[in-house]
Amino acid sequence: MADQRHPPGLGSTGGAPAGPRPPRDMAVPQPISTRRVRLPEAVSDAEGSRGLPAGQVLLGGLLGLALAILLNAEQLLRDAEEKPFGRDRDISVAVWEPVERIASTLRFTQPRRWADEALGRDVPDEIFDLRTAAGIDDDPAVSPDGVQRIEVSEGLLTADEDGEQVTEPGAAPVTTVTTEPPLPPGVPTPEDPLELWIVGDSMVQFFGDTLASLANDTGVIDATAESKLSSGLSRPDFFDWPARLAELLADEDPEAFVIMYGGNDAQGLVTPDGVAQPFSDLWVREYSLRVGAVMDLVTEGSDRQVIWVGQPIMRSDDFDSKMQQLNRIYEAEAATRSRVTFVGTRALFQNANGAYERFLPDESGELVDVRLTDGVHLSTAGGRWLSELLLETLGGVVDLEAGRSSS
Repeated sequence: MADQRHPPGLGSTGGAPAGPRPPRDMAVPQPISTRRVRLPEAVSDAEGSRGLPAGQVLLGGLLGLALAILLNAEQLLRDAEEKPFGRDRDISVAVWEPVERIASTLRFTQPRRWADEALGRDVPDEIFDLRTAAGIDDDPAVSPDGVQRIEVSEGLLTADEDGEQVTEPGAAPVTTVTTEPPLPPGVPTPEDPLELWIVGDSMVQFFGDTLASLANDTGVIDATAESKLSSGLSRPDFFDWPARLAELLADEDPEAFVIMYGGNDAQGLVTPDGVAQPFSDLWVREYSLRVGAVMDLVTEGSDRQVIWVGQPIMRSDDFDSKMQQLNRIYEAEAATRSRVTFVGTRALFQNANGAYERFLPDESGELVDVRLTDGVHLSTAGGRWLSELLLETLGGVVDLEAGRSSS
């Protein structure tokens, strides 16, 4: 029988001899790696606490936020006060007023003031706590010359060569009430200009600087505008306008004022008889006395002229109704004082149907955006319209042209 041959490498013939085979039940050893694997060592609590616990991080963040709020409390309150009138504004002011009071008491607001002054930014006005020495006359004297009511159906007030008030065709309709004869100060000249102060609440903020600029451009007026947001005559505890006016009279002695209040005044009044609810009989009497007291404060014992600006028509019917009631008080109080001129502004900012309108035609018929989206304040264009009207009105009680033409 021929020999059985194996394929090379598998048998004992035809290739290299095979080595001895291990027994079937013996495990074949596997290669062992020479790399040593190190197990993680236990870490003590002291070594593992290099980061801060989450609680400390949260506390630090809250403290930082609280510090930032205190440092910026005045600006936060100003931002709240600048909001449109309504519930959201009332809530914001109620939240930030006590925060600002605490921050001011602890003088946390001072660094922000220093920074604002260094950078040339506006610094919030201080609240004046002193009270005016002027008394309130329950029965103000009525001008012996009576009241002259000027109803202008179309045009702006101006003065002709004889000093008579006439209208300028093509301008928006207005209504002005004044007393005659006014007691004009000396004729202003470039060398001795009329010193005019424009004061009031946030409405003045939107036209005061424009009016001051137009007045200064005449060359015979030195005008300054000052406004205080959320102020008026209802809350002297927030800002005391009679005290501020008394301070201006003592320090600056202006020859004329443009004054506008009312947007924040339709609220309760603290009286000796208790809190008067808006537009109750007690409220109307008290508010009228306050308006009259301001008019007397700035006019008595001088030739000083006052232009008192009425509230414009408002988008909200409810708010507009309140502003109309205030306008009637301003008009009535101005009518009894010879150097106070009330300027109605409703007709200037209403459409042909007598309703609120944000876009109104100018002299050329082009529509102009004259109000802000809040339905209360004036836009830049609206502020210019009002400023031009007020400058015309001032020219009707103070001879601005004589001094300018003589230079």
